[in-house]
Amino acid sequence: MSKKSSSNTSRRRFLAASGAALGALATTGLSSRRAVAQQKPIKITLGYQTLWAAQGELFETLRRTNILELNGIQADFKTFTFGGPLAEAAVAGEIDNIVAADVPVLRGAARLSGTRILARTHDARWALVSQPDFKGGLAELRGKKLSGAFATTTFPRSVEAIVAAGIKDPFRELTIINQDVADQVSALQSKQVDIVSTWDPTLEKLVRSGYRLVHESARGDSPAWLALTGKWLAANGDDAAVRFLKAWVTAVWWTSNNIETAHAWFSQTSRIDRDLLVAAAQQDRYLRAPVADIKTLDFQIDNSQVESSQRVIEFLVERKLLQTPIKVAGFIDNSLVRRAQTEIAAAKPALNDVKVLVN
Repeated sequence: MSKKSSSNTSRRRFLAASGAALGALATTGLSSRRAVAQQKPIKITLGYQTLWAAQGELFETLRRTNILELNGIQADFKTFTFGGPLAEAAVAGEIDNIVAADVPVLRGAARLSGTRILARTHDARWALVSQPDFKGGLAELRGKKLSGAFATTTFPRSVEAIVAAGIKDPFRELTIINQDVADQVSALQSKQVDIVSTWDPTLEKLVRSGYRLVHESARGDSPAWLALTGKWLAANGDDAAVRFLKAWVTAVWWTSNNIETAHAWFSQTSRIDRDLLVAAAQQDRYLRAPVADIKTLDFQIDNSQVESSQRVIEFLVERKLLQTPIKVAGFIDNSLVRRAQTEIAAAKPALNDVKVLVN
């Protein structure tokens, strides 16, 4: 072979190799998405609450778009009124997640071996709302009748606030009844109770109806968490959990930029007026305004939340509302959501990758 022929052959090989490399680089993201799509989908049954905004909008986005599909997940959905029944359903094996405020998640996780709390979900608000003619503050509640859902975090935090106001033994100095959040509006209307311990959107509905806001939580003072059950994690592994968490982060980002659509979906499911849902979304750091860059989203559970939750658990044990102490930090695992956030940042997703499947 001549030197010229050999040189031409080498040049063609170099160009072919370079072209292949550039082509592979250009299609890395597409190939990755195709690889996920071609895998056997991971199955999960997800529960969420119909009387808790803005968690509801986020699950509606998962339910009605292709976000889960993009991450190789196939989901069924079940709805519950609030966190207590949802956590019980997880314990019974009916769903694979627990999404609620910290206390219901911890109660459920403590009864499910291997269950881990993997991410923060959203910023929620709770409050004590009284009859319109109630005078004074929390210290004037002696002798009054309080309604609260005992299995929630709102109830013990409300009682803690009442104790801090000077009523040292609220279970003796008040009449306290355990009541589902769905019944609280009618309980106030019929004057069955003087005050309720509640959260959005029921909270906003009561205030707009003329009931009095006596005490409101500080922003960020109502941890909302997501756990996956030990049974599901054992069957599917950490990689599957990361894929689900990537779907969650993407759902928050897309919802932030399509909040009106998500409000309409959750209003349809919950039969709650859209305006009440808007008020709840304004409490959340990411839903109150569109988030342009998905890399800015962070769902790790910080130490202050863990410490706050531990304090509430100890309060419940002291008041004999919880029989067995729970060490909160032992259930928290931020490693998988950190990994999910890192992988999302590297993949650089686009909002138009998300398609609406069901309106």
